[in-house]
Amino acid sequence: MKHFPGSTKRQRNVNLSGKSKSASSLAVAREERARREAERQRLAAAVKIQSIYRGYAIRRSVCKNLRSDWDRSVGFPTALPPIKYSDDSLALLLSFCDTTDVADVHRLGFMLTAFHPYDEPGSLIGLILSGSDRSRLLVARLSRMLLAALSLINIHTVATRTQTLHFLSFLSCIVTYLPEQADGTYFQTMRALISRGLVTQLSTISPLEARIESLVAVLQAIILPLQSAIGGNRALVYINFMQEFLTTASLDAALFSVVQVSTFRKLLDVHQLLGAAAQLRIDQLAPENTLWLLSYLIAFVYGPEPPLSISTLQLSLQDRIFSHPLYRQVDFAGSLGSSETIGILAATLSPILDMYGRDIWNQTTPSNKKPLLLPNTQQNFFIGVERHLNTPEFIKQQLEKLLETDFISNLTDGITRNWPAPRSAQPGSTCHAAQSFTLHLLLYFRFLHRKLHNRLFLARSQDGISLLVALYRQIQGTQTFRNGVTSIRDILDGLKLTYKKTAKTSLKSSEWVAIFLFLDLYCFSSIVMDDEEFFTFEGRSLQADQLQDLVSFLKNLAFVVYFEASEIESQIPDEMPRRLSTRSDTSHRFNMRPDVAGIYGVSLPWVRNIVIRILRSLHRRDSRQKFLPDGFWLMKEIDSEGTTHLIAEEEARQQEQEQSNDIEDTDTDSDNDVSWTPAAGDSKYLNKKQGKKSRDNYLAAITPHLGVIQNLPFFIPFRTRVSIFRDFIKLDQARRGTGDRELWRLHQANPLQDQPGGKAKHHGIIHRDRVFEDAYDEFYTLGDGFKEPIQITFVDSFGAEEPGIDGGGILKEFLSSVVQESSRTNPSKGVPFFTETEDHMLYPNAALTDQILWDLGRVGDNNTSGLQTLPPREVGDLLRRFEFLGRIIGKCMYEGILVEVVFADFFLLKWSKVMLGNDDVGLGVDDLKSLDRILWKGLQALKHYDERTIKDLDLTFAIENTLRVADPQAPNGFAQKTILVDLKPNGSQIPVTSSNKLEYIHLVSRYKLAVQGKQQTNAFLKGLSSIISPRWLSMFNQSELQTLVGGNESPLDVDDLRKNTVYGGIYTIGDDEQEHETIKMFWRVMKRLPEPDKRAVLKFVTSVSRAPLLGFGSLNPRFSIRDAGSDSTRLPSTSTCVNLLKLPRYASETVLEEKLLYAANAGAGFDLS
Repeated sequence: MKHFPGSTKRQRNVNLSGKSKSASSLAVAREERARREAERQRLAAAVKIQSIYRGYAIRRSVCKNLRSDWDRSVGFPTALPPIKYSDDSLALLLSFCDTTDVADVHRLGFMLTAFHPYDEPGSLIGLILSGSDRSRLLVARLSRMLLAALSLINIHTVATRTQTLHFLSFLSCIVTYLPEQADGTYFQTMRALISRGLVTQLSTISPLEARIESLVAVLQAIILPLQSAIGGNRALVYINFMQEFLTTASLDAALFSVVQVSTFRKLLDVHQLLGAAAQLRIDQLAPENTLWLLSYLIAFVYGPEPPLSISTLQLSLQDRIFSHPLYRQVDFAGSLGSSETIGILAATLSPILDMYGRDIWNQTTPSNKKPLLLPNTQQNFFIGVERHLNTPEFIKQQLEKLLETDFISNLTDGITRNWPAPRSAQPGSTCHAAQSFTLHLLLYFRFLHRKLHNRLFLARSQDGISLLVALYRQIQGTQTFRNGVTSIRDILDGLKLTYKKTAKTSLKSSEWVAIFLFLDLYCFSSIVMDDEEFFTFEGRSLQADQLQDLVSFLKNLAFVVYFEASEIESQIPDEMPRRLSTRSDTSHRFNMRPDVAGIYGVSLPWVRNIVIRILRSLHRRDSRQKFLPDGFWLMKEIDSEGTTHLIAEEEARQQEQEQSNDIEDTDTDSDNDVSWTPAAGDSKYLNKKQGKKSRDNYLAAITPHLGVIQNLPFFIPFRTRVSIFRDFIKLDQARRGTGDRELWRLHQANPLQDQPGGKAKHHGIIHRDRVFEDAYDEFYTLGDGFKEPIQITFVDSFGAEEPGIDGGGILKEFLSSVVQESSRTNPSKGVPFFTETEDHMLYPNAALTDQILWDLGRVGDNNTSGLQTLPPREVGDLLRRFEFLGRIIGKCMYEGILVEVVFADFFLLKWSKVMLGNDDVGLGVDDLKSLDRILWKGLQALKHYDERTIKDLDLTFAIENTLRVADPQAPNGFAQKTILVDLKPNGSQIPVTSSNKLEYIHLVSRYKLAVQGKQQTNAFLKGLSSIISPRWLSMFNQSELQTLVGGNESPLDVDDLRKNTVYGGIYTIGDDEQEHETIKMFWRVMKRLPEPDKRAVLKFVTSVSRAPLLGFGSLNPRFSIRDAGSDSTRLPSTSTCVNLLKLPRYASETVLEEKLLYAANAGAGFDLS
């Protein structure tokens, strides 16, 4: 029964089953159609299969009948060869022959007997091929059939090897008459046979005559097509030979181990080979094949001369080929190593090297995979790709032939040939080809670097000029260099060139080849050339005006590679695989081009690395001995005044990087994947992507400034860099919650209150008579917590605590006292942690660990390594104290406290290099001057000694060390002990001669600067880097670091001090803005005091005799003066903890000066208050 619902409208029919009847019907219909379509396809496939099978069966039946007819016509296999040749019988054989059928392969061999003998004058082959077109076509088809059979034949049995040689003998004659048959397939077959070990198997045949016959058959198949006296199109044959055969891997083992290279190269026309190389389709070769081709070409051109006694096998092989009637003799008289042909060789090999680089790039950047990331920008993009440790020995040996004196001499002539002529820089010229070839060698083969660099550095052109100087003269005459000295735009336009050059841009690119080659060689020369040679400004050294132009060009180049990197990288061609790289100074990624300036193999990180190394080297030399005007290193294009704000951005970058670690690298990969987009409602993903894009844009903007600050800091004024350094520290203090000193002082007044930032207060009680040891006991365990504020209570010699409120002065006094006590060099007053140079500069005492080990009996008279096992407890304690000393110096720099200590230059050079993880950090013999000037002079003199003088010196590769060891019998309880240290294994047994004296000089320098005292130095640097980041220190050179530690020696600026002084008591300046009369007298006295007295007064008040690096405005607390009554007999007193001078109101300037100097020189302080 239905009820009336109160409405006349039709009720909705709601189906809660979730199924639609109409949709279900459509699905059924769709399935039916799919079944019917599948059935139709199955029936069509069955018909097709049946058709194919019927055709196959019919063909088998027809071929079977044809085989029977052929067998009957020639009597196979019962008839005795040779058979009689006819075109019909050959055509019948080719109509049914199947090379996968062993019987058919035998039939081919049976047919070949009709052509015997193959190679005699007037042979049947010659007659047939000179006959009708049908005969030529049939023989050509037969050769194709034989090649197909050879590609499948098993060569590991005697019968098949005999059959293989039979086929090869026939083919070698056919291709001499029909050179078009010696195509890629032909040489691919030869390559397959050689690679499968045919030659090595034939080399084991006995007797010798049979072995020779077999090997000759193989050699003829390879050589006769190339050197035929009949064929006219040899160039095409040589191209196919190189493209398909000379790209075979490991021919050194598969062929040249039996047939020597010296024999094989005599059978070839190497001039024709080089000509064909220029026409190769190199872009179709894999990188390893390209490398093998390069090595074979070098082997043929610069291969070994035949030995004096040639083996019977080699002689017989050579004579058999030479005597072949179809072989054309090669005139091998011309020297391929002469300077006349170096251009041909370089022009041939340079494109091969270029393509090798392209293939490497393409192969290591698959389009469907995540691009490889380079570890940092200080390496060119082939490092990690070029697996030189796995490079086959044969390739290494061939490449090392390029280091021979004759080749380098010819190459040098090629590099400098006809440069003044306008066409010498043109692409394709001898000069350009030689330069390009040399640059590519240096780019791609790292195992050649040192030797090749050394050979080129020593090379001279035909007119006796150093290659380095000749190259500079070349680039000095180019428009690119001349414009680049003064213009940044021209450099940018040049670097934006791509490898797809036009005729207009090719000349510019060729000029950049010369420039990059010079820069690469000059970078090497900056390592091996010492100051003595450099500052002669002659020989291999550039002249002063040339150096000035070079530095100007490099400064502009450096600006471009940092600030215009994105514009250069944006020029990457669309078809070139894109590859991501990371900068060493940022996590920002960018698309990296491998063809900067249109030169494949030159990447922006490589250019940047070269420029940085040269500029830093030149700046170090200029720091040691000026050769450039003052202010020349500064770069006005960089906003030096506006760079300090980047410090906040640097800190924000680090925090942003930490917070964005959850953004997966796969996000980067999907940026270019247009086939995938996130869901429309995925706002979290979109926000993350937008944040990442903003972060990348942000980093792209600040990265250049940070890169310059860290790598080329001398572009920016020193004072600006000090401001940046202090801002780094302020941000670090803020991050640790210790940046607000006023809050910290408030905490000192309320000890029960928690310290700001939740940090525990560090308090130490320090006895005046043992400052260093107490400091070590109190604070060593803090680690990097030593950065935080510490409170010091001094205890005098009577055990009483000294009064004082630490507003910064007590900390200064504490740190200064620790540094002063630890820098003692007199062993009688304690452990001499440091040693003095003759200029009274300090460096870690290198003998301390050896002295401890001597006392423990672990060092013998001939010690080569210092610590031979794990360090004993005593050495560990010593190294921990050195680490603490590093923290002390770091704390001084962190707090901006200057200490009166001077470190040696070579030691300061290591401070900012600890981040590189490098033992010698680039120290060389020139840096030895700052350690031991006498030894440095001796080594400089040794370079010029002749053999006889060196022999008289009786030097060996060992050096003496002097230790101060305990000796009860000595007057003072100590004696000097000398130990001998080998500079290399068994060095004490190796005499120094004129041929190895440079190695001796290098090893002595390295030992003194890097090896001796390495443990102490590393411990010190470990402590220093725990307080001050090496990245911050990298902004300064050694002299600037010394200024950071101890201030500078410039006269005190009394006006600056007066401007930044705060007055208290009745000395406070009133509304009339007039100073008190006593204050006026004080400043008049300070103005006329000698410099030492001014410094004494400053130290009296602030405990430091030097002005802050950023001026007295940065002194915290400010320099203050307060009245101390009207008693004119009273001495002035100070509170160094707050930089406060308590000055009585004296009646005259004379009295004020007398009392002030007396108090300052007597060291009166807080106790007189």
